[in-house]
Amino acid sequence: MLLSCMEGFASHPAVLRFCFTGGEPFLYLKEIKAALLDARARGVRQPFHIVTSAYWAKDIDQVRAELAALKSLGMDMIAVSYDHEHAKWVTPEQVRLVAEAARSLELNVHISGVFWDTKESVADLVPDLVTTDGIKISEYLVAPVGRAKQSAQWPRRYDTDPAFKESCGKPGLYSVSIYPDGELYPCCSGGFNREGKLSAGNVNHNTPAALLNKVFTNFHVRMAKEFGWRVLYDLVERETPELVPDLPRFEDADSACEICRDLNVGLADKLAPIYALIEAEYAVARARRELDRKGLSSAMDNRFLFDDDLVNQAELLDRLRQDNSTRLSYLAGEKTIRVAEFG
Repeated sequence: MLLSCMEGFASHPAVLRFCFTGGEPFLYLKEIKAALLDARARGVRQPFHIVTSAYWAKDIDQVRAELAALKSLGMDMIAVSYDHEHAKWVTPEQVRLVAEAARSLELNVHISGVFWDTKESVADLVPDLVTTDGIKISEYLVAPVGRAKQSAQWPRRYDTDPAFKESCGKPGLYSVSIYPDGELYPCCSGGFNREGKLSAGNVNHNTPAALLNKVFTNFHVRMAKEFGWRVLYDLVERETPELVPDLPRFEDADSACEICRDLNVGLADKLAPIYALIEAEYAVARARRELDRKGLSSAMDNRFLFDDDLVNQAELLDRLRQDNSTRLSYLAGEKTIRVAEFG
């Protein structure tokens, strides 16, 4: 399945890279290498990276050889997960071995940790790597999902900036996740995507094109990534104030993911008209920007190709406002704007 999955998604220009995460991908390294070798032979060109705990690192020569083999297959970054939970099984020296070998091979290095307390950080465990050039450090807080929610550490609230809860960030960049059962989700929120019922389908039953269409046309997800919940809350207050008491409270959540889940599970139907309103104006604004960029908006009577139809700007914008199918096809990248060539 891995080979066919990579080959299918690689044919879509929106897919920029692949990532292997887990669990622990190095437990399946033989299978991953074999799939990558075949994928390259079949024309898959996107780079990839692996997220690992570094449990497998023994000595510098062994680590460098392993990473060099992966680099030859197109890996451009190694990401290491390291925090107090991982430190129960993996030593700081193993993390250093991976970072040193990767940097010697000119691979990007990313070290990230998930912590129970806002005062804890990766610097507590590997302070020298935090200050090393070329190593990216990311830190996150444990979220109430999965086994963590059953921990004696809950319930708890973090003193986090409200702005941190408004959006999951990275507008336009989707970290699509495929779980072992084949279910595909439009984000990498580990558990919240499942609890939030955000599945776009299953790679065992749906084509990559159909799955990506579901991902890019899910306006709830686009709201989380590109607009933020504050925009939605302000619009609900103005358009449907009776829904305001039903909205998840920012002070009761630690992240945008929790708000995303609760909105989609509890209020999806009631919010649909609001989303449709925002979606139509978003599509129009995006089309205007694209027309400007392509030099097609200087005069309203300029005609260009929208998919296979010859239209002008007014006709295109009217279609995007009025026709949901056309709007979704444009947002999914299935219908495109092109310069018309006349003989």
